[in-house]
Amino acid sequence: MPRLFTQIICLILIALTFGCSEKFETERFYSMGTFVSITLPEKHKNLEIDVRSKMTKLENLVKSSSEKANESQNFNFTGVMNELAEYGEQYSEMTEGRFSIYAYTIAKLYGFHEGPYTEPSEDDIEKAVDDIDKMKDVKMDMGAFAKGYIVDKAVELLRSKCVDNAMINAGGDLYAIGIKGDRKWRVAVKHPDKTDEFISIVHLEDKALATSGDYERFFETKNGKRIYHIFDATTGKNPEFYRSVSVIADTTEKADALATIFFLLPETDIKIRCSKLKTPVLLYNKKDVVKKLCGWENFENK
Repeated sequence: MPRLFTQIICLILIALTFGCSEKFETERFYSMGTFVSITLPEKHKNLEIDVRSKMTKLENLVKSSSEKANESQNFNFTGVMNELAEYGEQYSEMTEGRFSIYAYTIAKLYGFHEGPYTEPSEDDIEKAVDDIDKMKDVKMDMGAFAKGYIVDKAVELLRSKCVDNAMINAGGDLYAIGIKGDRKWRVAVKHPDKTDEFISIVHLEDKALATSGDYERFFETKNGKRIYHIFDATTGKNPEFYRSVSVIADTTEKADALATIFFLLPETDIKIRCSKLKTPVLLYNKKDVVKKLCGWENFENK
C-alpha cells in the first residue's frame, strides 16, 4: 500500500476516534531469550498476533543465519543479516574495535550463553583476541542490537496498521509509540541490585530506551569475581567501568547497540559520542554513582 494512502487512512481513523479515551491491553510472550510485552489500545489488540509472528520470524532468521555462518565460517550476508552486519561494522569502528559482533568468540570461552561457565586461561583469551583480529575460527553474534532491530520492525508494522499509541518491550529494550492516554509513556530504569528500587524514571514519546548491565547474565568464580556477558574484543575481558548503562534514542536498534557500546568506554569518551549522536545516557558506575549525560534529565521531567 502506498505510504501516502496509508497516512490518509490513518488520519481518517484518528478523526473517527478522536475524543475517545483509549484503553490498553498488554500481552506477554517469550522470545529472543527474554519476555516480550506488547501494550496496545484495546481496539487494536488483535494485532498482537501479527506482531508476535513478525518478531518470531525475524528472530528465527537471525538465529539460523548466525548458526550457519559460524559453522561454515562464511560471513558474507544478504538481506536482513547484511544490514545487521553493516551496523556491526559501524559500531566496531566507533569503538576502535572494542565492540565486535565476533566477541562471541570470547564469550563462548566463558560459557555464554548456555553454560557451563568457567574462567578461561590467559593463553586461551589471548588466542581468541588474536583470532578475532585475524578473522580466523571466529564466532559471531548479533545479540547486541538484533533484538532492538526486531522491535523496530514490529513498530513499523504497527504504524502501517494505523496504531499511534503503543509500546513494545523486549526485556528492557523498548519503543514507546505516541502516548498512553493523556501523558507520555512512563518508564523506570531499575537499580542493578535492588529489585524494588529505580535509578531513574523517564517519560517517552516516539522514543526508544535500552539498558545493558552486569546483573542479568553473569556468573561468579570461586573467589567471588563476577563475570558477565559483555566483553571487550581487544582484551577478551569485561570492561570495568559500570554496573548499568541506559540510552534513549530514535530507534531501538540504536539504543540497544549504544547501551552495549558505551559500556565498553570511559565516561569521557561517552560524553563526546552521546553529544554528537544526541542520545541521552544514564550511567550507574562501579562506585554506585549515577551520572546523567547529554540531556537525560530532560526526559525525567514531564
